[in-house]
Amino acid sequence: MTVEDMAINRQVRHVLARNWVNLQKLDFAATHGAVYMRGRLGLLRAQAEDGNRDKDRAGVGPKFMNHLEKQIKRIDGVRNVTWQVDGWQRTGSGWLHYGV
Repeated sequence: MTVEDMAINRQVRHVLARNWVNLQKLDFAATHGAVYMRGRLGLLRAQAEDGNRDKDRAGVGPKFMNHLEKQIKRIDGVRNVTWQVDGWQRTGSGWLHYGV
């Protein structure tokens, strides 16, 4: 792991913490500017029930996934983000929740 990758990891952790993402079941790592996100994405604070069926049980929805990805891609040195997050699949420019 390069010094640049370590800096990216630190900044990704900062983005996730700023957005109240629970890091207990989510793993991330940067390698040569590529960020890999794996596991289950959940939030630390409970979200109010708004009847939105696009959101999963953890309160995460497509808008949140896009927001998070944009913030990570803004980090200096990040070339791309690869997601392997339970219950979510990338579909072109959006996200599909398939209910895990």
